[in-house]
Amino acid sequence: MTEGKRKFKKTTPVAHGTIPPQAFEQKGVDLNHGRNQRFGIAPTSVILITLFIDLTGFGMIIPLLSFYAQTFQAGPTALGILVTSFSVMQFLFSPLLGKLSDRVGRRPVLLLSILTSLLSFLLFATATSYLVLLLSRIVAGLATESAVAQAYIADVTSEADRATGMGKVGAAVGAGFIVGPAMGGLLSGYGFSAPGFAAAALAAVNFVFVVLFLPESMRKRNRQNKAGRPSRGRLLRRVFTTPLINSVLIILFFLTLAFATIPVIIPLLSLSFFGFGSVETSYLFIYVGVIQIVLQGFLIRRLVQKSGEERLIVVGPLFMMVGMLLMPLSPNLLLFGVALALIAFANGLIQTAVPSFISKRTPADEQGGFLGAAQSIMSIARIPGPLVAGFLFEVLGLSAPFYLSAGLLALAFVFGCRVFQACALRN
Repeated sequence: MTEGKRKFKKTTPVAHGTIPPQAFEQKGVDLNHGRNQRFGIAPTSVILITLFIDLTGFGMIIPLLSFYAQTFQAGPTALGILVTSFSVMQFLFSPLLGKLSDRVGRRPVLLLSILTSLLSFLLFATATSYLVLLLSRIVAGLATESAVAQAYIADVTSEADRATGMGKVGAAVGAGFIVGPAMGGLLSGYGFSAPGFAAAALAAVNFVFVVLFLPESMRKRNRQNKAGRPSRGRLLRRVFTTPLINSVLIILFFLTLAFATIPVIIPLLSLSFFGFGSVETSYLFIYVGVIQIVLQGFLIRRLVQKSGEERLIVVGPLFMMVGMLLMPLSPNLLLFGVALALIAFANGLIQTAVPSFISKRTPADEQGGFLGAAQSIMSIARIPGPLVAGFLFEVLGLSAPFYLSAGLLALAFVFGCRVFQACALRN
């Protein structure tokens, strides 16, 4: 070996397609390939603030849907269609936008998604019929901010910090669901259009914030070229033939299918049990948001370090199953709160553990596509959930949707045990 070669400093290999996380910590590094970081705001902070603002607007709308739909004489089944339409569009477009972010970068796709959300909020605010309200949810489903945010975090974090990064994404979502429902509930006193216009204003602010402060996380030379991009069908086939990932996605499907009933059955059950209106229902979503923040913002790092993602993937469905079984038992507010806490805690575990698990087993320059595919799986699971929940609630009574969800979660728990066993054998 020559003297010159001996002078080279050994470095840690970096996954293809990403900027090394340490590069974001070095002072003076150009994080946006010609656009300097401004006001010293770290890229991860910017993406989390962006997601928080986005979910605040989203959270303002969700608790009001059932009450807004009722003004157009829409029953539980029509409400299920309203919620399902969003999921159908997410299923169709999340993988496509995820793959697009692998090709053109995270930032432009995020900007496109924010503009799409802004349009959906304006449609919500100006709805004069159930069909316009339905159109607003269809347009909202075209956006995929959360999947792009997860891919961004995967770009800029090491494997050791991946679950923590995904947990922060979940905490930002939880914070949005604290502030959003509170604002939506207060503004609904001025009519349902007021929260819609407020959410649209937040989306406009978010767009400007991303334009000014968010750097791109992918180097141009490491983005997928058009010829190298797998088709949507090929991508899904790869995802479902990748060992362990396919089983984890089955778990995600069953858990999401069970959790998708919540926006329909919780308002209906709380109205039946306690006479809750739109303001009181918004408090329930705030409660869920607080639990998500505590878990994903403060506890998840310790839980992952102590247990690992694969063990959390087992525990999540079990906790949610218990919560689903407890909730319809009695019109007792304390029992209702405990059950809802178990459901929110379990959802937070899965929403953090699964993306972290997938990103650690996915090529770096395909993480947007794989995480987008996971979002797509979640979206297709949300399609039948609200419809079935509304129908069962209307026909068989308030307990039926909860017991169906508990059965699905039992299946997810079985698959979780298989994943944990497979991971234990590999180690």
